[in-house]
Amino acid sequence: MITHPDFKAVLLDAAGTLLTVDPSVGHVYADHAALYGFNVCANALNESFVVNWRAHRHRDENGSPFHTSEAGERSWWHTFALAVYSGAGASAEFRTEYNRIFDSLYKRFADPDVWRVYDDVVPGLDDLRERGVRLAVVSNWDSRLPLLLERLSLSDRFEFILTSAESGFSKPHPDIFVQACRRLNLSPEDVVHVGDSPEEDVDGAQAAGIRGVLLDREGRWPKRPDAIRALTDLVAPSRT
Repeated sequence: MITHPDFKAVLLDAAGTLLTVDPSVGHVYADHAALYGFNVCANALNESFVVNWRAHRHRDENGSPFHTSEAGERSWWHTFALAVYSGAGASAEFRTEYNRIFDSLYKRFADPDVWRVYDDVVPGLDDLRERGVRLAVVSNWDSRLPLLLERLSLSDRFEFILTSAESGFSKPHPDIFVQACRRLNLSPEDVVHVGDSPEEDVDGAQAAGIRGVLLDREGRWPKRPDAIRALTDLVAPSRT
């Protein structure tokens, strides 16, 4: 917990920190398949997504599958989403129709109505800005993130949005954090990074000399001294 703003800038993760898929990735995948007449279980899709995310996203030596081109990003998601559906038991008939289904699914996740901004985000960001703290996003995401945050009325609160697609490195690789500090023209000790992943956000930031703060809204890590329960707690006493 940070009880006073002894920092000049805050970097923020995106998924799980600023916003989340609503009601879940699995539900969006399932609802989309249903539009084409296919029944795939949302819970099974959620489980398959987690398994395949872990298996696919670290194949690149820098942990970022998105830093080639927009066509390369799309190709990666095409392969990944098919693996998710297949892992959830999608039929052979589904797979024959998959190319057509994927085209609209890919566009769906750029729509703001798929996403929900956490209730504490806007108050937390506004509080930090009122205190003169500079804000930026550092996220493992493809090139669609800046437009998505604009559509969610969040982008104007940040000086920049640095994705792994642009950086060429994914958290927890320290280079993405180093690039962010260079853009801010600040030393790492003047910067805090906030995110929901102990490994990607806290450990990654600390490897770059930045203070990492774990945003733990659900209280999964109650004994961690570096955890806060809401973004509004970053410069205020944490709720018990």
